[in-house]
Amino acid sequence: MTKEDVSEPVEEDASLDCVTTFSPHQHPVIHQVASAPMPDDCEFSFFDPSEPQCREVLQEPTTTIPELFAVLRQWVPQVQKNIDLIGNEILNRGCGVNDRDGLTDMSLLHYCCKAGAPGIGDADTAAGFARHLLALGADPNLRSRWTNMRALHYAAYFDVPQLIRVVLQASQPGDIDATCSDFDFGTALHIAASNLCTSAVSCLLELGANPAFKQTGCPSIHSFSIIFNEVCCHLSIKCTRKTKMF
Repeated sequence: MTKEDVSEPVEEDASLDCVTTFSPHQHPVIHQVASAPMPDDCEFSFFDPSEPQCREVLQEPTTTIPELFAVLRQWVPQVQKNIDLIGNEILNRGCGVNDRDGLTDMSLLHYCCKAGAPGIGDADTAAGFARHLLALGADPNLRSRWTNMRALHYAAYFDVPQLIRVVLQASQPGDIDATCSDFDFGTALHIAASNLCTSAVSCLLELGANPAFKQTGCPSIHSFSIIFNEVCCHLSIKCTRKTKMF
């Protein structure tokens, strides 16, 4: 039996066509889709907060929440390493902590878990901002309706143990084995192992993830077990429990 849950119902005021307001709201909102704001006569194709022109756009009060979500979608180090700077600008404009980007259906916490990815983001910066979001009431169990992934699943997929720890500290004990239908109802451990995210696998096992949890509806459980065993061998993990896996 899996721990897959039904996606949260959409609030009546949460639609792709909603008008973004600049005051905090009680119910989560899905913000309309927009393009990333770029300075006039910009010579680069991505947003770089270290550039004075981009910093000016970032701090300009007329720059909207949807536009800043569009900035977060840019998968470049200049953006991802500044998740806290950009995220705080989004919050300062009245964005609810559990609001979603209209294109990806991701919350700020979801983006935070991606922003710690090795080689492109900064895990410590992302973890610090994640703690801030959780303190403000971010829901660690919120799922993107496009991928059905929780924050934990994103952290496992992008191999960010720092974010795994932060998210699980704010979760219930059993949430570590929550499944995701987009990954054949696998857990965060399945997701990490199938992507050879060794740091995430090691962290999840240390924190109590169940290595004997079977994916339901997966056509290649045997193949996954081979991958998982290879990852465990790479990590030199010794299984003391004589439990038949998968």
